Amino acid sequence: MRNLEKQFSGYFHTYYRPLCLHALHFMGNAEEAEDIVQETFVNLWDKREQLETIRSVKSYLYTAVRNNCLTRIRDANPTTSLDMLPPDELLSEEEQVERAGMESCIWKMIDELPERRRKIFLLAKRDGISYKEIAEQTGLSVKTVENHVFRAMQSLRTKDIKTWLFFFT
Repeated sequence: MRNLEKQFSGYFHTYYRPLCLHALHFMGNAEEAEDIVQETFVNLWDKREQLETIRSVKSYLYTAVRNNCLTRIRDANPTTSLDMLPPDELLSEEEQVERAGMESCIWKMIDELPERRRKIFLLAKRDGISYKEIAEQTGLSVKTVENHVFRAMQSLRTKDIKTWLFFFT
């Protein structure tokens, strides 16, 4: 059992922040994105005895987060007017500006990557596609895909350490 906990902890530490970025892309709200990622890990923990049968935990997590985001969006009540929500449920103007600034900074840094590197990075980190699957899609070797992702991460880390630490550690 201890080994299973250690394995699960490794998955959490490796994928939590990248999954939050993935969910943020769908939800547009950092708190909601984190809630979805946390729920996804709770569901994975509930299925921990089945971890051995999951071929790619990374792909499983990214797919689960995407599906959970889409479900939450679908289930949201689209007829509720913002005027009907109590003011404390809305983000303050300062929080909106801060969130928009962080999002803008992240996407600006990603957009500045060379085109092929950016596409490979987004396939791996945003979409949760395995390096092997990306290699098959692009006709590159797995090692070349790994190199593109590594160099993209390295570039992003040097541009804005605060953003890097929030999303990728």
